[in-house]
Amino acid sequence: MVALVLAPLVLGVALYKLPALVARTLAVAGQVGLGAWTIVLLSRATGSAPTFEVLGSGDRTAYIALRGDQSALTLVLLTIVLSTAALVYVLGETYADGKLLLLILALQGLTSGILLIDDVFTLFVLFEVATLAVIVLVMFRRDRRSLYDGLYYLTIQIVAMLFFLFGIAYLYRAFGVLNVTAIGDAIASGADPRALVLPFAFLLTGLGLKAGLFPLFSFVPRAYANPGAPTVALMIMSGILVNAPLFWISRFITVFTPGLDLRAFLVVVGLITGVTGAVMALATADLRLVLAYSTVAQAGLITIGLAAGTTTATDGALLHLANHALLKSVLFLCAGMIVREYGTGDLAAIRGVARRLPRVTAVSILAILGMVGAPLTGAAASKGLILEGTDGWTSVAVWVVNAGTMLVFLRYSVMFFGRSARPAQPSRPRVDATQRVVVIVLAVLVLATGAAAPALAELLLGPGGAVPTVVDTAKVGAFALLAVGAVLVRRATVPFARRVRGPLLVPLSLPQSVAALCVFFAATALAGAWAVA
Repeated sequence: MVALVLAPLVLGVALYKLPALVARTLAVAGQVGLGAWTIVLLSRATGSAPTFEVLGSGDRTAYIALRGDQSALTLVLLTIVLSTAALVYVLGETYADGKLLLLILALQGLTSGILLIDDVFTLFVLFEVATLAVIVLVMFRRDRRSLYDGLYYLTIQIVAMLFFLFGIAYLYRAFGVLNVTAIGDAIASGADPRALVLPFAFLLTGLGLKAGLFPLFSFVPRAYANPGAPTVALMIMSGILVNAPLFWISRFITVFTPGLDLRAFLVVVGLITGVTGAVMALATADLRLVLAYSTVAQAGLITIGLAAGTTTATDGALLHLANHALLKSVLFLCAGMIVREYGTGDLAAIRGVARRLPRVTAVSILAILGMVGAPLTGAAASKGLILEGTDGWTSVAVWVVNAGTMLVFLRYSVMFFGRSARPAQPSRPRVDATQRVVVIVLAVLVLATGAAAPALAELLLGPGGAVPTVVDTAKVGAFALLAVGAVLVRRATVPFARRVRGPLLVPLSLPQSVAALCVFFAATALAGAWAVA
């Protein structure tokens, strides 16, 4: 498993000074080899207990250990697939130099390491190094705005991971080890719940910012609306990197719940995050920001599923994690093509995309159907599992977030129709054939996730991770009612939305963002203190 972490980093460094054609060919060939090796490891892990690979000794509590289970290895395979798509997508771009290839491969290796690592300190290190790579992508153009946004992103990420580091210190003080599996065994054996409150609050605050939980997504407008960031950078942030903190939130819920059950609190956080992400997506007029805030909303939905307290809902959340990564990667790549065609990312100025970019429109609509959970799509299966595993007000929370997602993508889809008043630009850079091939291949994968949803669930979740194979009338009717309701709500709220749009889009300053981190930590700690009182 260590090759999945180190090989992309070594390959990226080795290719940095090679001629462009040679570097790109070797990069893609290396990806094929890593994908094949991941499939081999995944076949060995299927239906069995997690496997461990220790660097230095057989004692995984004292040395760095990698933990490979089906969920982690499947997400690693998805990371490799999407990173390969990003590499191929930029092959024809003039800015695709050795530095960009190095950053993409480095982020792939670091993300794989985050998914596979089994000790919290090495996890902290991998998160920090990945943050540095993302900052370079945000500042890729090196203009004044890119530098400012990159430094903002760096500062708030450092503050968030200081919280995470404090959590590591408290864990080590309480258990004397940093290995997550060993800590989980100790908690399950009857650790003092009061000793778990502060470490969980610190760790969740650090991960919450990286996952974009409310109110910790202040970095979104700085990173995603930055015109200097390449399209693949936005795809990587929303389609790949967001998986890692959500996966670790899932692990920490599993590890801490026997001693400290804060799942009800996390459902509330997920609901507020989902609603706020949808509202922000509806308020913004920037194409990429709509998709970015939609990612925030989906992070809220996944958090609800992870915290619902049932195996079915947790399985649905993990499956939706994979589906969302694929769908959002497709949407960001298509959005990049639309922005290039129209010369703007302003939704109000973009109309008639279906006429000017019919293939991009077809792929985008396919991904949108997945995002809203249309029947026969992969996301319909994952959202269905989440709903099946919830009841009462938790189920209502899932429906509310799903309704918000429907509203967001109804608004997003308007640009495909009508006639654009923006004249064509003969001198604009054209979308090359390679990029079209990449999005078409990803669209085929999107179709496959719907047709083969049971197989994907078994691959990611194990033999017990079954999804319903029958689409009944009740599910189709519920989806249709949700769509009709969203249309009616959108028509009724458009005037009000225009009046409140301005205040919603005012970004948080750095001091306000730090204050939000403190408020989130305090709320989590108070919830933990209440739970153990």
